[in-house]
Amino acid sequence: MMHLKTTLRAATAAAALLVTNAAQAQTIDYGMLQDAFGQAVTTGATGKPQVQSDAPAAMQIITAEEIKASGLDNLPDILGRVAGVDVVRWGSASADVAVRGYNQAGNPRLLVLVNGRQVYADHYALVTWSAIPVQLSEIRQIEVVKGPVGAIYGFNAVAGVVNIITYNPLYDNAGAATARFGNHGQREIGLSKALKLNDALGARFSAGYKEADEFERGNLSAADRRSLRDPESLSVSGAIMAQVSDAIQAGIELTHSDVQQAEMMPSAVYTYQHFKTTSAKADLTADAGALGLVSLAAYRNWLDFSYSSVGSSDVTTTVVQMSDLIQIGTDHTVKITGEFRHNEMDQFLSEGTGSIGYDVWAASGMWDWKVTPNLSFTNAARVDFFDMKPDGIGTFPRPANSYDVTRTKASFNSGLVFKPSDVDTLRATYGLANQLASLVELGGLYGTQAIAPGVRLYILGNPSLKPSEVTSFELGYSRALPVIKGHAAFSVFRQKTDNLKAFIGAETAIINRVPVLTVVNGGESKSWGAEAEVKGKTDGGLSYGVSYTFTDINDALTVNRGAVPTRPILFEDATPRHKVQGELGYTLGALTAQANIVYQSSRTLLKAPAALQPLRAVEIDGYWTAGGTIAYLFETGTEVRATLTDALRPDTLTNPGLRTERRVYATISQKF
Repeated sequence: MMHLKTTLRAATAAAALLVTNAAQAQTIDYGMLQDAFGQAVTTGATGKPQVQSDAPAAMQIITAEEIKASGLDNLPDILGRVAGVDVVRWGSASADVAVRGYNQAGNPRLLVLVNGRQVYADHYALVTWSAIPVQLSEIRQIEVVKGPVGAIYGFNAVAGVVNIITYNPLYDNAGAATARFGNHGQREIGLSKALKLNDALGARFSAGYKEADEFERGNLSAADRRSLRDPESLSVSGAIMAQVSDAIQAGIELTHSDVQQAEMMPSAVYTYQHFKTTSAKADLTADAGALGLVSLAAYRNWLDFSYSSVGSSDVTTTVVQMSDLIQIGTDHTVKITGEFRHNEMDQFLSEGTGSIGYDVWAASGMWDWKVTPNLSFTNAARVDFFDMKPDGIGTFPRPANSYDVTRTKASFNSGLVFKPSDVDTLRATYGLANQLASLVELGGLYGTQAIAPGVRLYILGNPSLKPSEVTSFELGYSRALPVIKGHAAFSVFRQKTDNLKAFIGAETAIINRVPVLTVVNGGESKSWGAEAEVKGKTDGGLSYGVSYTFTDINDALTVNRGAVPTRPILFEDATPRHKVQGELGYTLGALTAQANIVYQSSRTLLKAPAALQPLRAVEIDGYWTAGGTIAYLFETGTEVRATLTDALRPDTLTNPGLRTERRVYATISQKF
């Protein structure tokens, strides 16, 4: 116990030193801090480095070692092993990830970042996971923040945040070349390298290509079958970090990805999509002495997309952020942030129309108070000012001036963390966040179709759509267990969502005497749940873990009141109430192995036979699934690995579309 106290004190001193005296480094040396704390460190909750148990938010960190040990080849499956995370796999490459329920096709509730830059697409506000330009071998850690954190991250962080952090070339020298092949035509190559060139300069580069056969089995309509293609993806990224002076660091990053795959649309039908994403980002961080640690970041994302069943368009997202992290004495940390965002897309479904876009100006503040050595209190607030201005878009039958919209929304987060002993942590948190309507929902979608002689049906967005508002209360407890070299954690939460968004389906409304299909607010929903986890390992090389997730959702919808759903919105039965995961690993010298087993209870998901048609509710029975991986690491740094997923049966019904099929693949990687 004395050794543990000494380690914690040393780690706390290291963190305080990093915040108060940034003369040698302004970005975070996660490796150094992880060695000091003896566990992974995050800055995602307050902006200052702290261990996961000290963070005033429900958070789990997936380390590079855990990613490697899993043997998995994609981000959704890796995230699916986190308690409270739900994954729906629609195809060989496409999946949706949700935190604490409310998963759906094109899930818009989860904000996903790479090194602080958003990678979700603003047209539908969704994440195409295979289009994220990052190789698994270059990821240092993945931070999963559970619950609404809008005061820290802004609009759309209503279910949580996934922040993918790569190796920093100013501190890390890590590289790997990877080749992977398996059944279903899987072929993949990847390369990543973070290299410190000298004391003042570092560079990071990665590239990868992947292709596979699409899943074949499933109860699909003819329209769905025509949309299926074998997925393939290509990505490349590069970054340079420089220590400009003792007090200033600067960096630039460029990324590109090109993805083609079948995807489940928010309208609950399959379509073939082609995504091209490009991003450019610049960072500047400076130690301003008593004025704090000042950071400036600016990036632009370009997205060119096409859907076989909808059309094509492009989106640009520009974000400028400035923050100042100030340490006041030894007990107070304050962070002040300002942000500007501009999103714009060309209206699609109709040729020759204009563009729709909006500006968001935001200001936020965070105050972290160390009340006593064992008690901390953190509060954050943010105000977003939204201003939408269309440019030549089709609006009929709505009046054009209805698309001139301004809104002001506030978000709050509060967390109380109490450590009654060196091994025990109690946490109470509150969050209020706002989910902004996507560009498509606001008016980026516009088209017509004939439904009778002289009568046309209009398909259009809704500029009056209210942002969804999510509030959450949570209590959590965690305990370090030195005896088993592990920990145990338990949490219970309560959430409410007002102004749920109901996407276009088969329900027709009348606007100015004209029939329309449009997006509406669809009511409210309440949920509560619990998550429990135990992890540990032995001196003999054995590691183990088990987690349990319970989620209960109760909808109060103003849509889908008939026997046949007309809109793709259904949460009450769509989330499994029970999910149990078990993991067992073993290391013997250069040989490592890991097995995983999961039970997931039944759920009901919606599926439309074709676009704009009534949906059918498909019950997915509860099921067990299992997988495993085994690897051998040679002294040369070469690793040979075999991985098996969905081991219990050739294919499994996990959604109302394509059945998830068993995958077997081999991976050869070389460190350099």
